[in-house]
This record gives sequence, C-alpha cells and structure tokens, in this order.
Amino acid sequence: MFAERVLKYEKHSLIDLAKLAEGFEDVIYLNVGEPDFKTPKHVLDAAKEAMEKGYTKYTPDEGISELREAIAERESRKIKTELTKENVLVTAGSTGAVFAAIMSLVNPGEEVLIQDPWYPGHIRSITLAGGKVIGVSQVEEKNYSIDLDELNEKVTKKTKLLILISPNNPTGAVLDYRTLKGIAEIAMDNNFYVLSDEVYDRFVYDDEFRSIAEVPGMEERAIIVNSFSKTYCMTGLRIGYAVSSKQIIKEMAKVACAASLSVTSIIQYAALAALKGPQSYVEEMVKEYNERRKLIMRKLKEISEVSFVEPKGAFYVFPNMEKLGISSKELVEYLIKEARVLVSPGYPFFGPGGKHHIRISYTVPRNKLETAMERIKQAIEKLS
Repeated sequence: MFAERVLKYEKHSLIDLAKLAEGFEDVIYLNVGEPDFKTPKHVLDAAKEAMEKGYTKYTPDEGISELREAIAERESRKIKTELTKENVLVTAGSTGAVFAAIMSLVNPGEEVLIQDPWYPGHIRSITLAGGKVIGVSQVEEKNYSIDLDELNEKVTKKTKLLILISPNNPTGAVLDYRTLKGIAEIAMDNNFYVLSDEVYDRFVYDDEFRSIAEVPGMEERAIIVNSFSKTYCMTGLRIGYAVSSKQIIKEMAKVACAASLSVTSIIQYAALAALKGPQSYVEEMVKEYNERRKLIMRKLKEISEVSFVEPKGAFYVFPNMEKLGISSKELVEYLIKEARVLVSPGYPFFGPGGKHHIRISYTVPRNKLETAMERIKQAIEKLS
C-alpha cells in the first residue's frame, strides 16, 4: 500500500520520548536540544512589523534577497571566502537544507558516510533518498574525533557524500582544522561531497570554530548547513539555510521548492533582524551554557561508575554508562522512575556508537541542572 521508502524508515523522535514522563510529577527534562532562553525581543518585533507592513505574500523560492545577502556576508566572514546571495538557499530549518542537499546529490544505492554516533535527523533524509548509511566512528578515546585511516577505508566507488556535525550533536566534539583538512583531502581525492552541519558554530567554549569549507579546494564540494534555531532561540519558527557553490544551490532549490515552495515570509524578516541586530544576547547565552557545562562535568566526576569526554561545543554531554550493566534505554526508563529526570538514550537514537551512552542536554537553569544531576547520582548509586 505505502511506498517502500517510508516503510523502511523508522522514526525516532526525541519529542515523543517525553511520553515516558507521563504520570510522573516534578520531572526535569534534559532530553531535548532546545534552548531555554526566550527569542530576542527585536527578532519578534521584526516578525510583527513584517505582518503589519503586509509582508505576508509569497517570497522568492530561495528566500528574500536581503536575508540571503546577510547570510552570505556572515558566512563570508566565517570561512574567509567571498560569497554572494547566489550561494545561499533559505530553508525550513536546517532540516530542510539537509533534505534538499541529500535529495539533490544522492541517488538510490549510493553511500553516505556519517559520524557514528550520529544525529537521527540526518538518517531520515538518507533513508528517504534511498541512500545507504555508512557509519564512521567518532573515537571516544580520541575525544570523539574521526580516525582518518578508518574514514579512508570506508570510502568506496559508491561514496557520494560525507555528513559532518561540528560542534557535534550528541557528543559535543569540535573538529580541529588539521582533522578537517585531512577529511577534505580524502573527499577531494575520492571525488565526494561534504555536508557540514554547523548549527552549533557559535557554541564553542575552549577551541576556535573551524569549517571544512575553509580548506582550499572545497569550494565546489562543501555544503554548509546552518540554522537560527539554537543561536537565536527560534526552534519553532523553522528557518535555516544552506551555503554552497552556485550550481549546488541551484539544484538544492528545486528540492526545497517541491517540499515547501518557500519559507514563511514574516519569519525571514525575523531572521534578518537576528543577523543584523545586536549579538550580545548570543554571547551572554553562550557564557551561561559554558557555566552549565562546567557544572555538569563537575557533577559527573562525582559518579565513579560513569566516564565521559569533555564536550567542547554545543550543549550536550554524552557519558558512557557501560559499567552499570544495563542498556541505555533501560537506564533512561530507570532514571525517569527513580530520579524524575528524563535524558535521551544513546541507542537506538544516535546509532550503534551510542550504545552504553545517554545524552544529557544542559538546557535548563543551573539550579535545576544541579538538582537533576544530584538525583541522577543518587539513582545510579542505588544500582551499584
């Protein structure tokens, strides 16, 4: 009855995970990667003003010119390359950009390399495109970096695309320029594309953010994907973008148009205000996340049965719970019952590499986060 592409697609939703908490009181939710800060007022004001001015009609499929120009300016500064609006496609969140990129590049049966642990949203698009998922380990013993030798071994004649997330969801790892350069050389030698998911590029704490698009020679094969969701607390407004060569953007625009025609007009003006307005809000928010990161690491160190890699970016930590002797899914269910804290299971959500892990989002105020971590500690002590 239904198309094979959807029948073989298994939906894992971090939002649906909240159903586990139904019936429990005083639950602290550390499962969803959503900022707890409010959308900046000037961004909301811009959306309201756009409505009042009647900017409620269709927009160009690729996005309004002013926004595309502002994005090009921002990304030009970041990757030190001259970009124009023709290098930019505005999409319905970063998810829309990922879907458009994969659907325009990957043929059925072609292989897509992806970091393992992975972000489940990327798997959805690969599956629907008929691509084959090939995991490349994020090596826990090497701070969740990518082993270039393993990457090279995974490349075949069918390899079409590599998807990177840095800073990473779920591990919090940040890839350095040396690693990115090595990845780029493998991509160029083997003629495949690289999609760089840079949604958390402003959430880097100790290191400097670098993009694979900076590497000379990647101009025609790198696709940057980004979003306003995390940086400007606009998750529900669904707006993101892709930046790449003019030819790739032209082909991606065909898919984006078929999927959604264009992004909501008033939200595009809100996104423009976000880019053009004061950035102090973002800077203060990132400082607060850094304090939460330090808190959560301090609390995890108090639990002898748990090991973890220090997250360098994003707002997640991905502790290894193997010593507890139960699956990550069983642990999540135990913690909601015993600790009244909801976290995300590493497996199956984040792939085989997530086995024995949980993802904790530090997206609640510090006092709440401290309470949650103390509850987790006490619950784990009962298991030991």
